[in-house]
Amino acid sequence: MIGLKRGTVKLLNHQKEWELEAQRTIFRLHKILGAVARDIQHVGSTSILTIKAKPIIDIAVAVDNFKDVLALETELNNDGFYYRPNGNLKDQLLFACGSYYDGTGDLQTHFIHVVLAGSMEWINYINFRDYLNKTPTVAKAYEDLKTSLAAAAPVDKGREQYLKGKHDFIVYTLRKAFQEKYYDSEIEKMPQLNFISKEPINKGWSSDKKYCVTASDGVKYLLRVTPKDKSTNREEMFRMQRQVAALGVSMCKPLEYGKCDEGVYTVQTWVDGQDAEDIIPYLTSSEQYTYGLEAGRILKVIHSIPAPENQPDWEPRFNTKMSRNIKMYNECSIKFEGAENIIAYIESNRHLLANRPQSFQHGDYHIGNMMIENNKLVIIDFDRYDFGDPWEEFNRIVWCTQVSPIFASGLINGYFDNEVPLEFWRLLALYISSNMLSSIPWAVSVGKSEVYTMLNQAKDVLSWYNNMQNPVPTWYVK
Repeated sequence: MIGLKRGTVKLLNHQKEWELEAQRTIFRLHKILGAVARDIQHVGSTSILTIKAKPIIDIAVAVDNFKDVLALETELNNDGFYYRPNGNLKDQLLFACGSYYDGTGDLQTHFIHVVLAGSMEWINYINFRDYLNKTPTVAKAYEDLKTSLAAAAPVDKGREQYLKGKHDFIVYTLRKAFQEKYYDSEIEKMPQLNFISKEPINKGWSSDKKYCVTASDGVKYLLRVTPKDKSTNREEMFRMQRQVAALGVSMCKPLEYGKCDEGVYTVQTWVDGQDAEDIIPYLTSSEQYTYGLEAGRILKVIHSIPAPENQPDWEPRFNTKMSRNIKMYNECSIKFEGAENIIAYIESNRHLLANRPQSFQHGDYHIGNMMIENNKLVIIDFDRYDFGDPWEEFNRIVWCTQVSPIFASGLINGYFDNEVPLEFWRLLALYISSNMLSSIPWAVSVGKSEVYTMLNQAKDVLSWYNNMQNPVPTWYVK
């Protein structure tokens, strides 16, 4: 049986027919939507194999742009998918099927939930289904709740009560799924949280105020408050972090974004671990290398997100940056021995920038922005995200090398699956050279201790590259 009279709450044992009908519906939608649909999946209670459900098929459709779907509204309508603009569902489009919608009867048979690809709405649909299918005890608890709600109010306005009664269970279950590490992607866009404690975090270079906050249910989160004058790109950063999280990257995941009196705030998952730079140097060489491989593979996933189509061409963009860095260094009061070799390397290798691809970048990818939680590497702090040559992202490997050359070697080998092209080494030397020059004026503006750190770093870089004569650094282990 498929379909219920509108407003009715009636539960049936799981039926194979639901799965078959879901597949037929997905096929029909693919025929209409084509490339507009990034993914289409059977979700909702009829997709959970062990529980009773209302015989109404829920389908989730992931798209890049809602306008592309609305442009096909006529075709969808002609095939029995009727747009419901007043569906009262935030951040998604709702289409419905059944005789109630074509005017020939009173049945509802399907709900089609169109959401943005990589959004929390999409991730929630998939993770809730998968979690209940993997944990029969939780699925049974959900069925028991649904049965009691249906018995209490089986018709009409009771449907609203039925939906409301399930809400808290769903939110709790999604959070529990995350805590139990069933998924690498975030599973809940949470409502405004009631924090019962807030402890300041005094680490990092960001101007954000950071806090470890605890919600009323005892779960910890990271709260970041960005002042108004620094908040221009925070909403975009939140959106990009969601895209990265949706790829399954082990990271401090974005949950909520909003405005506040001080500027804007974000709530992220709390990483209950230790700083990687404090742990990795004391591990065995094999363990250090394994974590490096993991870091490289994670970075490869991050770089799978393409840069916007209107992104300026990389060659003139980065050449301008290098010229600016040379000028800043020449005007700086602090100099280091061997800088002329770095500048000469830059000038003779600018041509390497031609035709370089561009992608999303973490922006500050090094061991200082990684943590170890339950023996797993977790990436944090996307504050300096950017779009550019993915290989330029490796310019921060200097920081990794000073902590653990073995880890740094693993990072590169993991990224390239142990087949590192010579062109990469030449470009990496170029990017590190440019970064090295700009680091000195930056350090002068910060303080003497940072000047000392950067001068020592410049000495190390020149040693690794034999005064810029060898593009493969001496610390690299294949």
